[in-house]
Amino acid sequence: MKRIEQLQNLSREHHQSLILSQKMIKISQANDAEAIAELCKEIIHDYPEVWKIHFKIEEDSIFQIFFDQERADLSEAKQYTEILNLCHILKQEHQTMNGYYERMKKGDYSILGEFGSLLKEHTRTEERQLFPLLEDVLNSEELNNIYQVSQDYRKTD
Repeated sequence: MKRIEQLQNLSREHHQSLILSQKMIKISQANDAEAIAELCKEIIHDYPEVWKIHFKIEEDSIFQIFFDQERADLSEAKQYTEILNLCHILKQEHQTMNGYYERMKKGDYSILGEFGSLLKEHTRTEERQLFPLLEDVLNSEELNNIYQVSQDYRKTD
């Protein structure tokens, strides 16, 4: 799916999350304890630097635009209300996935398939519902801010 430039970084990461979610589901369904443990350890290693940051970028740029408007009671348009509702749902899903990560860190690998399923559906919701709406309603300045937050959070010192 073609994305506007400002959302391309996040969209590329979504592609990676779909690949990961498919792998999580497949390995979970195969019920191979060694493969499950290996993938969980890989997720535990990558999660803080990849997925937690990805979620933080979305929350601090995209979601915050609409949460600020909600507080300012400027969310009268149907699309803004739809996006705001999606942002609340997606933020809750971020929290759930962060909880799955914490459980994995403690050695609970039983949630791999559930984690993979949520990641897959979450990513599809963002790509198929949220991003097309963002492209319709956000102005250049707001889109550029999302891009800039993404760049800033990904900088390495």
